[in-house]
Order: sequence, then C-alpha cells, then structure tokens
Amino acid sequence: MSDTHPELELYNLTLQPSVSAVKCCIGNFTGNKKQQEVVRATNTAIELWKLNKKTGQLVKAFSQDTYSNIRSIQNFKITKSLKDSLIITSDSGNLAIVEFDNNKGRFRRASCEPYSKTGIRRIGPGEFIATDGEGRAAMIAAIEKNKLVYTFRKDSNDDLLVSSPLEANKNNTLTFDLTGLDVGFDNPMFASIECDYSNFENDSTKELYKTLSYYELDLGLNHVVRKYSEDINNSSNFVIAIPGGVHGPSGVLISSDGMVQYKYLNKMAHSVPIPKRTGQVCSSRIVAGVVHRLKKAFFVLLQSDQGDLFKVTLDYSPQDSDESNGEGGIVDHMEIKYFDSLPICTSLLIFKAGFLYANCESGDQYVYQFEKLGDDPNDKVFTSTNYPDDVAVLEDPDTFFDVKPLDNLNLVSIIENLNPLIDSKLYDSGNASDLPVIYSLCGSGPRSSMKILNHELPFSEIVSQELPSVVQKVFATKLSKDDVYDKFMILSFVDGTLVLGIGEEVEEVENSGFVSDTNTFDVQQIGSTSVVQIHPHGIRQIFYKDGEPQKNIDWNTPTGIEIVCSSCTNTQVVVGLSNRELAYFEIDEFDRLIEYNERKEMDAQITSVSLGDLPQGKSRFPFIVVGCKDSSLTILSCDPSDPLETISKEVLSATAHSLLIRSMKDSTLFINSEIDVIDEEDNTQLSTSVLYVHIGMENGVYARLQMDLSTGELSNPRNKYTGPSPVSLAPLRIGNENVVSIISTRTYLGYTTAGDFKITPLTKPTFQHMCSFKSEDVPSNGVLSIHGKDLLIMTIDQLDSDFLIESINLRYTPKAMQDCSDLNGMLYVAESDYQLVTYELDEEKIEYCQQFGYEYKEDSWGSCLQVISVEDKAVGQTIELIKEAAFKVCKVKFNSHPNDDYLVVSTSTDQRLNPNSNSGSYLRVYKIQEDGSLEFLHKTKVDSLSLSIIQFQNGLLVGSANSLTLYDLGLKQLLKKASTKLNCQQIVDMKTQGFRVVVSDIRDSVRFVVYKPLEGKFIEFVDDSIQRHITKTVMVDYDTILGGDKFGNLFVLRCPQQISELSDEENHGALLINKEQKLNGTAYRLNNLFNFYVGDIPTSFEVGSLTMGGTSCIVYTCLQGKIGCLHAMKSLSEINFFKELQKFVIQELELLTDRSYLKFRSYYTPIKGCIDGDLVEEYYKLSNEKRVDIATKMDRLPRDIDKRISEMRSRVAY
Repeated sequence: MSDTHPELELYNLTLQPSVSAVKCCIGNFTGNKKQQEVVRATNTAIELWKLNKKTGQLVKAFSQDTYSNIRSIQNFKITKSLKDSLIITSDSGNLAIVEFDNNKGRFRRASCEPYSKTGIRRIGPGEFIATDGEGRAAMIAAIEKNKLVYTFRKDSNDDLLVSSPLEANKNNTLTFDLTGLDVGFDNPMFASIECDYSNFENDSTKELYKTLSYYELDLGLNHVVRKYSEDINNSSNFVIAIPGGVHGPSGVLISSDGMVQYKYLNKMAHSVPIPKRTGQVCSSRIVAGVVHRLKKAFFVLLQSDQGDLFKVTLDYSPQDSDESNGEGGIVDHMEIKYFDSLPICTSLLIFKAGFLYANCESGDQYVYQFEKLGDDPNDKVFTSTNYPDDVAVLEDPDTFFDVKPLDNLNLVSIIENLNPLIDSKLYDSGNASDLPVIYSLCGSGPRSSMKILNHELPFSEIVSQELPSVVQKVFATKLSKDDVYDKFMILSFVDGTLVLGIGEEVEEVENSGFVSDTNTFDVQQIGSTSVVQIHPHGIRQIFYKDGEPQKNIDWNTPTGIEIVCSSCTNTQVVVGLSNRELAYFEIDEFDRLIEYNERKEMDAQITSVSLGDLPQGKSRFPFIVVGCKDSSLTILSCDPSDPLETISKEVLSATAHSLLIRSMKDSTLFINSEIDVIDEEDNTQLSTSVLYVHIGMENGVYARLQMDLSTGELSNPRNKYTGPSPVSLAPLRIGNENVVSIISTRTYLGYTTAGDFKITPLTKPTFQHMCSFKSEDVPSNGVLSIHGKDLLIMTIDQLDSDFLIESINLRYTPKAMQDCSDLNGMLYVAESDYQLVTYELDEEKIEYCQQFGYEYKEDSWGSCLQVISVEDKAVGQTIELIKEAAFKVCKVKFNSHPNDDYLVVSTSTDQRLNPNSNSGSYLRVYKIQEDGSLEFLHKTKVDSLSLSIIQFQNGLLVGSANSLTLYDLGLKQLLKKASTKLNCQQIVDMKTQGFRVVVSDIRDSVRFVVYKPLEGKFIEFVDDSIQRHITKTVMVDYDTILGGDKFGNLFVLRCPQQISELSDEENHGALLINKEQKLNGTAYRLNNLFNFYVGDIPTSFEVGSLTMGGTSCIVYTCLQGKIGCLHAMKSLSEINFFKELQKFVIQELELLTDRSYLKFRSYYTPIKGCIDGDLVEEYYKLSNEKRVDIATKMDRLPRDIDKRISEMRSRVAY
C-alpha cells in the first residue's frame, strides 16, 4: 500500500457516457436470427442496442468501455457463421476483432493484430474500414499512403484466424473514402476515392485530381493489386457499394457536388443529378447512405447535406442472364427521386422489420417506420438515360423539387440525445425531497433545445380516484392459481378493509369473504383456489369457486398478542407476533394452511419478515429472513426436517423496517433475449437470475445483499441513502422483470439493467404503498399506488434510461446561458447561427425550419436572446438581434445601481469565422424587470469580440482578445474604469473571488491576476508551466482552479501559499510588477495537483450535491454528452485502498483494443491525483475467480470490497 500523503486526490465517476456515435453497424451480434442488433461506437465505448419490433423503440442493452479512442468500426460475417464479428480500429494501433460472448454478456476479443504505433496519425491505418461482402477479407486505410488487407477464416474449433497484413501502400496519396465491393465469391475487391499530390509543388495550377481506384485481393496468390483506376470529379467525397453476385450488378455509387454516378471498372457509367430544393442556389452533396436488399431487388437511400433523402434504383440484367456474358450484371439505367427529409445523419441503418434508424449528427436520434417505398408514379424522377455525360447532369436547370412533410416514413420513436452539450447549470430547488436538476444547452441549428435532466423514471397515470380516508396499503390478487388477471383490489384503511371487484367496472364486493372491520397486513393467492388475508388478529384463508367464497378457515392469535409483520408465497405463510415469536405455516394436500408445531422465539421484537419467490419445481422457499428491533438480521431454515433453525445472523446499521427477498434478472439476459417478447408469468427467470435480500431500514438506508439459494449465505452488500424516513419495500413486476419499490422521502425503483442494479427515483408524488396490477385493460406494467387519499392506477414503461429528459425548443444554436433562477426563476440564453436567412416570429415558419433546416444565406447571422421560465419550462420572451450575433451573456449588479439587476450580452456584427474578423463588437445592456423580462438600455462598442464576461467588484469585467477591462454602468453606455493587457492571446474564461481573477486563454492555459484598486491595474503574478487550450474552469477554493481543455483533459492547478499571500498583502503591487519574468511568463508557476484524460471536451463545471444526503462534488459536462463528477477523497486509508484496488483491476482487465489503460488516461499529461471510479467498478464485472483473487491479494473479503465501492458511488452519485 502507498505511504504517500497526496495533496489532492479526486475520485472520478461517469454519470452518463458520451452519446455521440463515431459510426453505427447493424447485424446479428448475439446469434439470434430473429433479432437484429445495432452496435454504436462512441468515442471510447461500444454500445449494443436492440429494436422492439412491436413499438419501434430502440433500447440500449449494453455498453462496454474500451479505454481507447475509437476511430472506426465495421461488422462482417464469415460464411456459415451464426454471429457477426466486429472490427474496431483505435488509437491503440491494433486491429481488434471482437465477438459477443452470450454467457458473459460482454464483447470479447477474438483477435488483436498490431499494425501501427499508438495514437492517431494521418499515416496510421484505421480511419477507414471496408469488408468483403462474404466476410472473407477487410481493408483498413489511413488518410495518407497506407492500406492494409487482412483475410479471415475459421478453424476446426470455430475460432477466428486472421492472416498477416498485406500492404497496398502508395506514397503521396490521400484517401477520402473506402468501401468493399460485393463480388460474390470472386476475389475480394475494394474501391477508394484517392488523390495523388506528388506533383503538387511543381504544378503551377495547384490543382489536385481525384481517382477511383479498385484493389483486388488474389486469394490464390495471397497478393493485393491495384487493378483499375479512373479519374473522377474533384469534388467526389462519398462511395457506397452496390449488391453483386446473384443480388445485383455490383459496382459503386460515387457522389460529388450535384451528381451521383454508378461505376464499375471499365463498364459503362451512369450519372444522375442530386435534386435541389426549390430556391436552393448551391449544389448538394451526399453525406450518408444505406443499401437495402429486398427478396428480388434492392434500393439505395442517400442523404444530402441538406438532410434530404433520395431513393436510387438501378435497372440491370442479372449476372446469370445472357446479356451479362458471365461478367456481372449490366446496368441499363439509374433513377433518383426525392424520398423524404430527415436531420443530417452520420449513419443510416435499415432493419428487416421495416424500420429506419437515423443516427443524427447532432441532437436527438430517431427511429422511423417505412409506410411505403416511394413508388408513387407522380413523383418527379431523374433518369440517367436523359444525361449523356457529366456535363449534361451539372448543366440541367430543372433539378428542383419541393420538400414535404414525412410521407414515406413515419416517426415512431425518439431517442433523447445530449450531443452537442454546450453548457449546463446544476439547479437545486432547496426542497428536501427534490433532487438536483441539470439544465443543459444541446443541439445545433433549428433542432437546438434546452434539456432538463431529472434523475427520475416517468409513469403514465391511467386512473386517479380520491377516497374518503387515507389508505395504508393496497393489494391486487387473483382468486385461483390459473387466473390470468387480478380479480380483487383490496384497500387497507386504519380501521377497516375494502374489497373491490375488477371487471368492466371497479365496484365494491359485498360478499368477498374478507374480514372488513380491521386493517390488512398482506393478501396472497395461495394453493389452487384460495386467498389468504393476514390481519392484526389472525389469518383467514378463503376458498373460492367461480369467484364466490365457499368457506373460510381462521387462525387467531392468542389473547393480547397481535401480528406485527408477515410474508407469503403460494404455499407458505410466516407471521411475526408481538411476543417475539415467529409462526410458520405450509399448505397440505387439500390446500389448507397448517402451522408447524414449534414456534421460533427471537432475541428481540420482530419488525419485519420475508419469504422469497418459489424456485422453479420446488414446493417451498427454503429460507426465512427476520429483522428484529436489536438491528439483527437472522436467516432461518424452512426445511421440514429442521424447521426454523438458525442458519446465520447479521448485524445491521439500523433496525430493518421492511424486508423483501426478490430474484432479479441476470444482466446478460437483457442482451440474449428478444426485448419485444414479454411474458409476465415467466417463472424460468428464477433459475437464471440472482437472488437478493432487500432491506429497508429505519434510518432511511436501503441495503441489498446477494443470497445463495442453497446455503442461505449473504454477500455483495450495497447501500443507498434514500432520505430521513424509514424505508418500505414492495415487489413489482414491470415488463419481464422483477422490480422493487423503495419508499422513503421519495419513491424509488430498484431494477436490473444490462450493466448493473440501479436505484432511480420515480417522478413525484411520493407514494405510501404500491403493488403490481394486471387486468384486461392494463395487461402489462400495471401498478396500484396510494398517495394520501388518492388511489392511482398507472403504468411504468421506461426502465432503459435513468434520466428523464424534458426539452424546450430553442431558435438557434445556443452559445451561453445565465442562471437567474435564484433571483426570478429565469434562465437567459444567447443563441446564434451562421449563414442562414433570419425570419419573423411565425410559428409555421419555426416548425418548417425545425424539420427542413434554415434557408442558406452566405455571411449572414441569425441571433436572439431567449428568457426561459424554470417553473413553467417554457420560453417567456424572445429578443431577435438584427444583424448581430450573440456569444456570451452575464448577469451584473453595478455599484452605481445597487437596487437593479442587468443582463449584459457580448455581440458582434458581420462576424466571420475564418479568418476571425468582424465590423464591430458590442456589449448590449438589458435591465431585468421584476417579472424576469428584459428591457434594452444601450450598447457599447468595444475593440474586439468579448468571449468572457463576468461580474467583478460590482462592475463588469470583460475579456476581449488579451485585454482585461472593468466597466461601470453609465446612462448612454458602459464606462471604462480600468484596463490592462495581459501576456496571452485570447481570453475565453474567467473566474473570480475577492480581488483575484483567474484568466483562461484559448491556448496558453490559466494565469492568476490580482486587481489593485489604488493603481487601477490588473497584475499577473502566477501562471501555468504547460500551454493548455482551455475550454472551461471553476474555482475549487481561493487558491485552486479545476479546468478542462479542448483535447479532453481535466486538471487542477494550485497557487503556492506563499505567492498567494504575497499577492494579497501588497496594496500597490510594486513587488509583483517588478519581479523578473521567467520563460516568457510570470515569475512564479502554479502547482499541478491533478491530471486526468476523460476523452471528451469539458464544457461546464458545477459544484453541488447530486444525491439526497450526498456530499458535495464537482459535476462536469462534455461536448459529446458525457456527464461526470469529481469527489475529493479525505481519508488516507481510503485513498490507499482504492489505489491498490485500481492497480489489481488494471492487471485483470482485458480491454477490447488492448490499449494500455495508463497510457490512455495519460494521453497528454501523466495521470495524477485521480482514482478512476469507472475502472474501479469494473471489479463488479470480473469473474468470481478474479474477484476472489484480488480480494486475497488485498487481504480482504470480496463482500468488503463490494461494499466500499458501492458506498463510494452512493455517497456522491446516482
């Protein structure tokens, strides 16, 4: 163990991984022929998604971190193989081929072939991957020069064999796109768009020419040759393969500006224009495409950079026809027509079930269903026979079409997506039962939005009925074992029980057989045709026939003794009595409850008791778990030979208020089963699940322990603080999964996902009791719940995401946000977009732009300010900025106007991005009214665009270029009070405490600056030793700054205490000014305490608590949607424990791309002062043998390690 005493140690946890996909593939990765899966590669992880064919919902089944930066993926299937394999290229420099392991529920590495140095270089292969149509070979290409070809085959043991790479390199050649041709079982071929720049320096015209090159792999000679090459249009950017062999003519479609061409070696080419929208000036180009095979035909969907989908079809003679001469199909002509319009995508995938998945470039993702295939004869069609050559295509004046709402496609599902995540704020209402909410600016263009992220699960209310008095518990029960639906609904009041019949109408049952003059503890269908009611004074067993009670059997408690708790199965009943005794019953051959002769006396007052679900093929659950007032947890045996014998005893941190033994589905089953096949009565789950004891304690802590069904041994503890109130538990059945309701200050649901067991709050209100409910009208996911006097019938359908995301549409791409929720409940958002036509406030026009995008206009801006109400979750005011673009926004209270609040907006006119220039930069000042609306006061011209503005000393501090300027408010403009030029290039962020300002530069890291009022100067006194490209920072304390840069690094810098004191003590700053500078910087340097590479660009930092009763942490968000938190560790023993655990997990972890973990986390600077919680939690996913081995090395029990990891997450995160 480490003996060091670190100055700072942070524990990093990911709350939500990055959601932006590098690429997507579709295939049969689990081997289920009936189910197609989608694999999405994010920046660092591989995700497996499954489609529910009934609803069209795409659900994430699994995610696996690779701890590397993924460049590309491509699937392939070797002939006669049951599964698709996946090729991954990354910065590891290895060609990783992975297959899904159904037993472990994870991808496993089938092969890993090194081919390049680590890192991402333009000459490093892996930017492009193309596979042969029959899965025999793959080509991986670099941006420049290098191409490698691998062949694949299976050995006698069905293991994948990968050949040594064959080179197809060519110097001074750039590759723009690559695809694998479908040639049947002929030699594999690949086609690439290339450009030879070898003569560029000597060419006076400085023009480059692109070629389409074909590479053939001769399987007999094991050699790659450049078979054919031809010149193509210089704007060509996209190539996609056409089906070949018996399925089509083979060849490729090439896209260039305004044109799509069919080509295949030296065969006749065909060209058609890319249709343009009416009024569109510039030509379109293709950015995405997909080929879909039908039984006897195929079609291609291509998407332009405007978002329009075009259907391309080829009329050809089959390969085996007389016209083909055995040389492949001959294409007669090609047609293209407008199909529909979608948001711009990076990948388009078509399912055999008739769904289209659109992996959008930004914003939400969509699943569409095909309504028709665009075969309307009235549609405008462009045919290649009308264009004798390329010039005719480009000169055709009549290539316009009118966009239309979705016609051939129907939107069926929306997958909420946070990419790109531009800024966020952590909002805490201050209510003890409310969890913090994250407000995020997401998306781009007309699809921009403010996303409100609630850590909650939604429910759908079907019926709500107010009752005459408060209900304590609610139950739903069948009357016989063979009933499909529940027949009775039982409401337990303080002094009575009401039974309602469930049919076409819900009405009171006069003759139910229930005891109605007392409250009810439990109700259970037992045996074949009877129901048990447990009440304080005894047990009543009611036998039914045709829904009518036939006879009752009562068991009464002794005089003066009451039942305090109970639990039941279909064959067993156990009750805890007020005299500390436990009574146990089982049914006989006539379904009658018979009490065992001996009762078990516990050491203290019984508070809770539980039996589990009956194991498959068994007549009894073998154990009883009992909780007592002395905080003990006792396991008793139900074995008839030795009934109620103590098996083991545990001591809890508090008294068990509620107990529940519940089988939870094994996470691997979520991946291996079809998600659209739901069987509510599937008892086979018990044999393929994990058994847990769920404990709700008096102190508000929920605990979960894994139980061994054969021995009763408890292990793997997990804890979660749910609030100050005692925790009550109840079993639910949602979908095909056992779920636990956890009721305390809030209502939570505990459930298993493909990754782990999760505990997520349910949306308000907080319920007092819940139970599962099933009827003809609510056949699945039904729940009965009680809230005060209200009875609710509802459904809970969404368990695949623990974030409930609400969206507020914005007009343009958001740039910055100012949180004034504590002042007036408002958020102020600055928005702007480049090269578009602005429009008036027209709702129809807004809807049009949200679907089809903005109209293009060169060198123009659309910009506005929007005021958003936190309470109403709606836009309250929109202020259009004519001919100006807004970039930053800030709330200020000026010294000269202490009773008013103002909003300052940084804008520019005629802003150009490359090169960076404008015709004027301004600071617009608005007065914030009492209702939160804005009133314009004036604007002040400044020297350059201000990319950072904050309040400082009751004034406005502005960072423009390398200048710091302090302003006060004047009547007609802002008044300059102080200005200083710093030794940097472009200020992008500032944070302040007192007279100290931490200034961040776009490429020169951070520097600490102190303001001296007596001199009216800002003085730099300490800076960083590394030139970091800063994106965002936050002050952890007066001397410490946490920041992020555009390469995905997090870092912490601290000012040395002696230097900090010196800067504060000197009133005039003479010593600081005259101190000799070092290495073109200040005289002093900041200490680097923490470095960590997260693989995504940080865009915001917020300090706060994420959980109820949790400790404070720093929440960070990243551009591609990643959300994480950093928590300062204070105990040296805890630091050493997790460091040692992390070391052993690294040794045991098998990473898919074989990337060195330490090199990955130390991408630009060595990892320092950080414990990676994501890596630590990989311990859960290791095999039992590896977990035990690690525990032995650490001289601890596996359950102790599990508990420490669980406690760390519950302390700070979800």
